[in-house]
Amino acid sequence: MRFNNNALFDNFKYRIKKFFGSKTPLSRLILYNIIVYVLVLGFRLLFNLFGFLTNSPIAGTQFIIDHFAISSNFQTLLYHPWSWITSLFLHYNFTHLFFNMLTLLFSGYIFLQYFKNRDFYLVYFIGGLLGNLLYVLSYNYFPIFQSIKESSFAMGASGAIMAILVAIACKVPNYEIQLLLFGRIKLKWLAIIFVIIDIISIPYGNSGGHFAHLGGAFFGGAFVFVPQIFAKYHFAFNKPWKHKHKTYHQNKTYSRPKTDEQYNTERAENRKKLDAILEKISKSGYNNLTKEEKAFLFDTSNNKKNI
Repeated sequence: MRFNNNALFDNFKYRIKKFFGSKTPLSRLILYNIIVYVLVLGFRLLFNLFGFLTNSPIAGTQFIIDHFAISSNFQTLLYHPWSWITSLFLHYNFTHLFFNMLTLLFSGYIFLQYFKNRDFYLVYFIGGLLGNLLYVLSYNYFPIFQSIKESSFAMGASGAIMAILVAIACKVPNYEIQLLLFGRIKLKWLAIIFVIIDIISIPYGNSGGHFAHLGGAFFGGAFVFVPQIFAKYHFAFNKPWKHKHKTYHQNKTYSRPKTDEQYNTERAENRKKLDAILEKISKSGYNNLTKEEKAFLFDTSNNKKNI
């Protein structure tokens, strides 16, 4: 069986173009991560080339890390506040970027089936920020990290992606996905496995990254299990536990309550009118009534007139 390589390539190119042209939060965030990676890669290559030609090596990679990755040093954070956000799009190498975007692709696709676009941005950014915060606090307040907290840094979208993955795993825990080499697995087990791996991996390197993952995972779970927190600030949910009853009024003219004298006068007039209609029916029949007389008789029979 022969395959048409040109057809396969064209189909792949069409799918890529359609995906990034859809302008969904998922396609936008993946695109932003790729753009940042390409820009950083070009910046590093430019610095390396300039250093080679001038025989004065320039640490381009270190410059990027110092200014755009998030540091556990409070003073550095004070001078580089933008690093809280830029670190969420910064990846050290292609492998780091590839697996992060792959995880974001499948978890984000499922997420958007059950949540709104604004929820996607919310979980991504707040989950990533909370992950960064947990990293900074752990490196400053756990004694084991005291010797490296001044020079430590973290970067990558992993914390934000963990927030997306755990949120959708909490929303539809039994949703099954197909994993290469592993077969079908439910989202709840995949999320649990990722969280356990991060917990047991903390003592064995990249502790800051694992803390960031756990911070994102915590927010993802809270986003689903504690919706009233977000509903209070109108971030993502309506309040399903508080039903607002809306009253719809027809265009009616409301007047002051009638006095006893007015009520009795109107009742006597209606009774007199009814007697005249009944007499007319007895003489010439119902079909000879006018539309107004028939309407009056109908209202009277339904107790809509005071008789």
